[in-house]
Amino acid sequence: MKHTRPVVMLANAGHKPFDTRIFHKEALSLKGAGFDVTIILPHSESIEEEGIHIQAIPLPRKGWEQLILCPWRIFRRALQQPRNSIFHLHDSELLVIGIMLRCSGRIVIYDAHEDTPLQISYQHWIPPILKLPYTWFYRLLEKLAGWCFAAIIVAEPVIAKYFPPQKVTLIRNFPRKDSFKNEVQYAQREKSLVYVGLLSRARGVEEMLEGHRIAREKVDIKFILGGKFAPATLEQTLLPKYAVDYRAWLPYSEMISTLYKGSIGIIVPHPIERYKTNYPVKLFEYMAAGMPVIASAEGESATFVREGDAGIVVDPLKPQEIAKAIVALVTNPEGAAVMGSRGRKLIFEKYNWEAESQRLIQLYQQLSNV
Repeated sequence: MKHTRPVVMLANAGHKPFDTRIFHKEALSLKGAGFDVTIILPHSESIEEEGIHIQAIPLPRKGWEQLILCPWRIFRRALQQPRNSIFHLHDSELLVIGIMLRCSGRIVIYDAHEDTPLQISYQHWIPPILKLPYTWFYRLLEKLAGWCFAAIIVAEPVIAKYFPPQKVTLIRNFPRKDSFKNEVQYAQREKSLVYVGLLSRARGVEEMLEGHRIAREKVDIKFILGGKFAPATLEQTLLPKYAVDYRAWLPYSEMISTLYKGSIGIIVPHPIERYKTNYPVKLFEYMAAGMPVIASAEGESATFVREGDAGIVVDPLKPQEIAKAIVALVTNPEGAAVMGSRGRKLIFEKYNWEAESQRLIQLYQQLSNV
């Protein structure tokens, strides 16, 4: 069924054109449900991929351009889209232009990926004196968005507290089953510890590296590290000290291939408020790929690992404990294979995008009739 209302997704420079949630999950699901989908974001060129129109605006050269110039350019391009479109915002940095679009009579929804007010308190680039007013500024913006937007999508339950309950739809960021439909026997995998995601001190990059170093004194296992360092200087500070296979940012298909080759997934963020309540996407992808997981003992990661009996939970601040978990899984491949199999089963039966996408499509169908 072809829907008459086009979908226009708006994202800032923090997202790439083939972002997992934006492109591979939401855009493709809506396209499959009969919607015409366009994504406007900073990129090198405008392209079309799998029926999704990607309209590029110039990439920012400096940080201030991402915060000020990019949203303005995105707004101008958005005004060129059909007036009856549903405009779908993916960044808190775009809330101001979302409010402007709403004031011009457009249908606007906001997809809150993270707890932005809480996230601000952990940003290294924001001067401490500005963090509190910056937090309150975004709380005000989100309150206005909740009041005037047609709907709010939240990726995690904790984010819903900022918005009117009647407007909130929970659409969790679980893996697509069809992306992980292949099955690789555990015995065929290489002995490798895998982490894919943002690399920062708060996300436990130092403890992971040190835990791997200690574990290698007892077992032979390499560490595949994929992602971007934040701040960038952390790369030069840490990598020369450790034996690691660093692969920077991985495209979606390459990321999945890397997970299928690995034998252990690891995700050990520090026990701070931000990471106690979030749903770590990579955890579910590790499980979907059939890897046992080493996860922080506090927070939502531990809840899912324990539910599926799919790995080992550790104190994320103790590299020795991380090393012990690595050694335990390497020296017991049969037990590790069973854990990986249980985690994969949990994703395929319960925590997958195919189930979540039905709520997204239902929301869009309702908005199409407005």
